[in-house]
Amino acid sequence: MAVPVTQPVYAEQEVRTNRPRTKEIIDPSYPLLEANRRAIASIKRCTFKYGSTEEHQLDIYYPPVSQSRTTSEGEARHPILVFFYGGGLVHGARSSPPSNLVHNNLGAFFASRGILTVIPDYRLVPSITYPQGSEDVRDALEWTIRNIPEGNPSRIYILGHSAGGIHLSSLLLTPSFFSPLAHAVRGVVLMGTPCRLSPDMHKLYPVALTYYGSKQAISKEQPLGLLQRANEPYISSLPPVRVIIAGSERRATAASMRVFAEEFKRKGGSIEEFILEGHDHLSPILALMTGSGEDWGEDIVNWVKEGLDS
Repeated sequence: MAVPVTQPVYAEQEVRTNRPRTKEIIDPSYPLLEANRRAIASIKRCTFKYGSTEEHQLDIYYPPVSQSRTTSEGEARHPILVFFYGGGLVHGARSSPPSNLVHNNLGAFFASRGILTVIPDYRLVPSITYPQGSEDVRDALEWTIRNIPEGNPSRIYILGHSAGGIHLSSLLLTPSFFSPLAHAVRGVVLMGTPCRLSPDMHKLYPVALTYYGSKQAISKEQPLGLLQRANEPYISSLPPVRVIIAGSERRATAASMRVFAEEFKRKGGSIEEFILEGHDHLSPILALMTGSGEDWGEDIVNWVKEGLDS
């Protein structure tokens, strides 16, 4: 179960010094991923429905047998990572065509290291309004807890990138959504997440107006607004959070994440901040399974595995 934190934890760390091959990583033809297509495809992947619409589907990436763990009680169930991708609230897919390498790479990376990985689709604007994105996150997590016998339903970690992080952080900061899941969630990672939505986010802000309904609603219901209204006992009870900011992240997004981290810390939450030098907004996700710029992923793997003995 999630362990309540009584003392705030906060650290800012420079993650490694080897600079990733960012230009090749984000090249739209994905040459580094193409070079590793066979390894990505070798990981078992199955698709399931977790809700009533066509968008309510998810892919599960299963660790190979070589990554199985045994204990005195027999074979251990794998820890679970659930990933919510970005896409400006209006696009994105659990397996992005036409290459079907993007996000498959993330599932394969973590599964190949012994972490059962779940990547759900979710409904997009304009077909939804707030808080339906976070409801989809909740429903995907509830399905995961109930329906994956190979995974450990009490050792779930959640990663949200960009818009996926908006929906994830909103779920985390809405007690009626998160409290029923809290026993299962051991950690949360927010990467490249706009925690404060502002008009200078020229593409995202008009979409946010459609999703939230008004400027006033954005101010109130955006992740930072929810955090500012949350009470300290609730924040201190949440699982540990990692905030990951690319070194070349968009300025407004990076600033919003730092303000979010400071406020989370001030309210007694357990939070760490990591800077990914050499990365931009997209490259950390695209780097996995390329052999370059993967260090942040290895850090997540180590974090999850350190928790296996706790």
